[in-house]
This record gives sequence, C-alpha cells and structure tokens, in this order.
Amino acid sequence: IDSIFSPTLDSVNFWFLKKSVNLFGEAFVRTIAFENGKAGNIDSGITIIRDFWSGHGVEKPALKIIDGSGLSPSNRLTAHSLVILLQFAKTKNWFGSFYHALPEMNGIKMKDGYINGVRSYAGYIKNKNGVEYSFAFIVNNFDGSPGTAREKMWRVLDILKK
Repeated sequence: IDSIFSPTLDSVNFWFLKKSVNLFGEAFVRTIAFENGKAGNIDSGITIIRDFWSGHGVEKPALKIIDGSGLSPSNRLTAHSLVILLQFAKTKNWFGSFYHALPEMNGIKMKDGYINGVRSYAGYIKNKNGVEYSFAFIVNNFDGSPGTAREKMWRVLDILKK
C-alpha cells in the first residue's frame, strides 16, 4: 500500500484562484464535509458552507451553490455575499495566503469569472491614497461582446483607484 500526500492548501488555493481549476473547488467542498465529520460529498459540504455563511451575515437565499466550481450555470451568489466573504477573509490569520493566491489584473487583486452572458469581478482595490476597498460586481445579460462588458467594468474599477 502506498500513501499520496496532497499539496499544501496554499498551493491548491493558488491554482484554484489563479488558474480556475474547478476540480480543486470540488475537492474543497468535499474536504470541508469530510473534515466536519460528514460524508465527503458535495451535498454535505454545501450544507456546511451555507450554514457557516448564514452565521456570518449572509442570507441563505444569497448562496445558491450546487458545486464547487464558482461561477457556473448552476451557482448563484450575490455581490453583497461576496463582499461579506472578502471582508471576513481580511480578519483571518490565513488572509495573506488567500490574498497572494488572488490574481492581479490591472494592479487590482481580484478574481474574475465569465460564463454565458455573465461577467463578474470580486477582490480588493486600493485608491491612490492607500485606502483599500472590498468589491464585487456581477453583470448579467449584457448587450455586446464579453470584451466590451469587461472594458466597461474595468473603467469603473479604474475610477475606484483614483
């Protein structure tokens, strides 16, 4: 019999956030269930996640989670719930690792998502005076190309950097 050890959580989180390896998201949800004494399945993990966030100010209807893939045709999160999550993360001792794992785009630490007419960004942005904001916005059913929607959203982010 052999043993195979997982990469560290920092390493897995890095690839999940920077490269959107959704398989890691699925593994996170299953591991959350397993580590909490439940069967290591998606349904148990999602219940634990929803219960956790409902205890931290996120209403359960704001988290329609079906899998660990983040932005997907089945998952729905509100921008408000994402901001609560980001602000919560800032209070934790693991924040540095989480922040490091976020991609940096246009001088902004944020995660992006795009699928079938939905584009989203969530992360942290600093203005020229060093004031940092947590932000999230999601645009659904936009007119025009995904690139045009991205450009307009980035214009808003550029205003926040001023």
